[in-house]
Amino acid sequence: MKCADDNALAGSNGNPLAESGSAGVLRIDTDLAIVSLDETAGRLLGEAPEPLLGKRIGDVIDLANLGNLMRGGISFSNQVIKAKTGSIVCDYVPIVDGDRIVGGTLSLIRMLPDDLTNSTDELGEILRSTNSFLNFDHDGIIVVDRKGVVVLVNQSFAKLFDTTPQAMIGKHIRQAYTTTSQPSRMPMVMETGKPEIGVAHYLNGKQVYASIFPLIKEGRVIGCVGKILFSDIREITLIANRLQAAEPQKQQRHTTGAEIHFKYDINSIVGQSRKIVELKETLQRVALKTSNILLRGESGTGKELFAHAIHSASNRRYAPFVSMNCAAIPEHLLESELFGYVEGAFTGAKKGGQLGRFEQAHTGTIFLDEIGDMPLYMQAKMLRLLQERELTPLGSTVSRSVDVRVVAATNSNLEQQVKEGKFREDLYYRLNVVTFAIPPLRERREDIPLLISSFISKFNTEFGLDVQGLDDDAWDIISRYDWPGNIRELRNVIESAFNVVVGPLIRREHLPDQLCRLFPREGIESARVAASGAEEFIRASLGQKDISQIIDDFEKLLIHEAIELSHGNKVHAAHLLGISRQGLYKKLHKHAGDDGCPS
Repeated sequence: MKCADDNALAGSNGNPLAESGSAGVLRIDTDLAIVSLDETAGRLLGEAPEPLLGKRIGDVIDLANLGNLMRGGISFSNQVIKAKTGSIVCDYVPIVDGDRIVGGTLSLIRMLPDDLTNSTDELGEILRSTNSFLNFDHDGIIVVDRKGVVVLVNQSFAKLFDTTPQAMIGKHIRQAYTTTSQPSRMPMVMETGKPEIGVAHYLNGKQVYASIFPLIKEGRVIGCVGKILFSDIREITLIANRLQAAEPQKQQRHTTGAEIHFKYDINSIVGQSRKIVELKETLQRVALKTSNILLRGESGTGKELFAHAIHSASNRRYAPFVSMNCAAIPEHLLESELFGYVEGAFTGAKKGGQLGRFEQAHTGTIFLDEIGDMPLYMQAKMLRLLQERELTPLGSTVSRSVDVRVVAATNSNLEQQVKEGKFREDLYYRLNVVTFAIPPLRERREDIPLLISSFISKFNTEFGLDVQGLDDDAWDIISRYDWPGNIRELRNVIESAFNVVVGPLIRREHLPDQLCRLFPREGIESARVAASGAEEFIRASLGQKDISQIIDDFEKLLIHEAIELSHGNKVHAAHLLGISRQGLYKKLHKHAGDDGCPS
């Protein structure tokens, strides 16, 4: 196995970065140790190549949060890293052998000028937080330092000028791009310290609408960010028409504090696993239609995040987004919450009545979480609303038309509830037009490093820290845990660690006790030894036994190791093996009396 990894690392793996004549290229293994580098890379890093071989990449350059992405096999581009020679723009692509990640290629593209390096040092944490949205597909974004030199820019912005981010970084804003009728207003924003919101600009002969925000640290302006809001005048026209059409309704309708905007878009869905990529691609297509959508997934998988993303990618994105958890509202209040009520409908009713959530979401999207907990009598009213597109407020006899898209979510087995008479079959079919099955975190483990990197970036800003990642012991625990609470639980664990962490790395002692107890320190070390022993076992068995006997013997080895790691606790052993306790006992019975398999 080691030989295969070495061969994969030795070749370019079809990686175009390896063929680049202008970039320094180095390769790392899965432990982030340098296994090869060229003269250009050594020159950029300020050392001869030979002494760097075998060193961990994090000991040579300051990776910050990028180390988490490299460890997880996540590619990135146009990122700034720090070496002893200065700041370097780099790209990273993982190396794959079959279905395994065996290392990666880091391309050192160019050294930033000294003045820009000093500026990058000064921007520091602000630029690291800016990195989180630089790769948004639809938003053109550019960041300059206090001298007007381009520090960071994303692909969408560069496309406006038929160039690349690499070609723009390091140039003054006047040389990086041209405006046909006016100079850039970014220097003016830095001078005044006041943002400009939604101002028309002419970039490369094209009218766009953009906002410019100053970057302020300790009371000083140290740079600014420009963000393209609209690059097509038709989008502005569409918004104006929607606002004009909604104005009469605005005079008649009054809100009750319900949420009428979306918090997230499709770029907020973090992950590069096959399942998540496919879901995001489907989401973009489905969002533009009008059909109702049913989101299915375990608690904590991010169903509300998907609902926001659907709304933000739809033609209703400038209309209200209203959410409600059906399980959180008392049954006797559910009808008035959803459909509203008129004055005098019941004792304590507000003067003038109140709009329900459906009317608050008129022309927009309503998200109904835990739809499986809706009582049957309300399901009948929901069905009528979906069929007739009208509702009758509580205490009224007059129907009102509503135009709303329904996105429902559940972690229940609706099919079983239909069989048991707890959920209406006709409503089930009305809601289940398009279904998104959101996978649990244990089925998309390759996304964990990217999620953790996102959380670390967020909490660094909130807590005012500079945490760079996790040490090996903490990573072992995180990677082996099954995460029954999914992304919500992972986020809480990282936030908990931020409350006690000291230094740049989250360590084992910073993780919750109940998590650490599942994976004793000596058990983790035994697992590492067992992994190397497994290779020897397979090599020794090949040619001596048939494949069924090898698999059978290996199963016994796994069971033995799991029980050893769990100190005889069969519940924990079954958890480590990813099977039920009953399944473990069946396998123990199967191998009873065999050497090496405890009973």
